[in-house]
Amino acid sequence: MAELPEYASEPPRPGAGFDTYRLARGGLSDLLRPALKGALAAAGTPPAAVDTVLFATESLPGGEASQTAVAQLLGDLGMSHAYPLTLGLADCSTATAALTVAAALVGSGAARTVAVVSGDLVRTVLPGGRVLLGGSAVASDGAAAAVVSARRHGWEILGGARQVSYDLFGTGPAAHRLGSQLAAYQGLFEDLWSATGLTPPEVAAVLPSNLAADTLRLFLGEAGFAPRQLYQDNVGRIAHCLGSDPLINLIDRTEAGTTRDAYPVVALLGSSAAHLAAVLLRAVED
Repeated sequence: MAELPEYASEPPRPGAGFDTYRLARGGLSDLLRPALKGALAAAGTPPAAVDTVLFATESLPGGEASQTAVAQLLGDLGMSHAYPLTLGLADCSTATAALTVAAALVGSGAARTVAVVSGDLVRTVLPGGRVLLGGSAVASDGAAAAVVSARRHGWEILGGARQVSYDLFGTGPAAHRLGSQLAAYQGLFEDLWSATGLTPPEVAAVLPSNLAADTLRLFLGEAGFAPRQLYQDNVGRIAHCLGSDPLINLIDRTEAGTTRDAYPVVALLGSSAAHLAAVLLRAVED
């Protein structure tokens, strides 16, 4: 963090938990390709079986260059017949919301197997710098992917919720912004419990965006979660990989040795200044 101009005079406040950020040397496809390949392998899904790909990214080049890049990426992975769609506008909550969109496509019969891929280059999305919202986040380059289908494997999507507070765009009194953000988190989870019939104590772990650790504990505490329920191990290690954080945290927590049996229900939470999205997942018995 010391090399960032914003922290030239002093490091991030200790409570924020930031230590290291990640910088990609290649292009966007160099991030998305291994994420998609890994997700397909983990799901045991042949690339040709994917009929739809949801790109949750703001880093595609746009216009014909975007179409060329997507066609090349999907062709390289053996997915040249998969229909590409993009989701955006909701900042760092887009990828989490995309999981429920994918589930809706599969549930309605509009798609059979959907790959959701998230990934962004900070230099493209945030040319003004990596430090966001007064130090509430430090952005990293990263990507993650998941496969959504009707086959019971890995994790079952129980339901999702979304919340947006447009009055949080721009600047305003700190007390007003804090109150609006707290209300947004509370409203999000009220909607999630209404949609799924669950409650905070029934969620073993919340896997959120890697925002400032102390700030997020405040918001989620007001939404009914205890600090022990929050997975924040990656805040210092990789910082905030924009929309990809929740999926990265799910993968890393599992690979660290915490079995799915130890937390059969988890919540993925994607957060930005004004947009929130949450998804409840339940581990499928092998």
